[in-house]
Amino acid sequence: MSGIFDSIRHSFRESARKKRVQIAAAWPQAQATINSWKVLSAGDNAQSFSQSDYIEAGFSFVLNGEYYGGYLSSVSMTRREAEKLAIGSPAVNVRYNPKDPNQVVVLAQDNTALPFAVVSGKS
Repeated sequence: MSGIFDSIRHSFRESARKKRVQIAAAWPQAQATINSWKVLSAGDNAQSFSQSDYIEAGFSFVLNGEYYGGYLSSVSMTRREAEKLAIGSPAVNVRYNPKDPNQVVVLAQDNTALPFAVVSGKS
């Protein structure tokens, strides 16, 4: 029975993520800097047995003299690859809600220069 509920929860989360991405595509962009890294287990979201981990990176940016921030998630990859890539302070392009810059979304298509692919709109 819990499998059904897990599937429904996943479907709702995925639908909400897609909606965030669609809305954020029209928002202005800012350049942020990644300032923290975590390599985490992908768990049930692992794409394969070998791609069992992902990167979660914290970032910050300044807009009109105020600091804002958020997190991005990479696609699944091997632990070794994630540990190798989760370094430094690369720039990341973020989309922010002009009415509330605390609402931030990272889109994959805005960040093709990163050394790993990101999952659009995952928070």
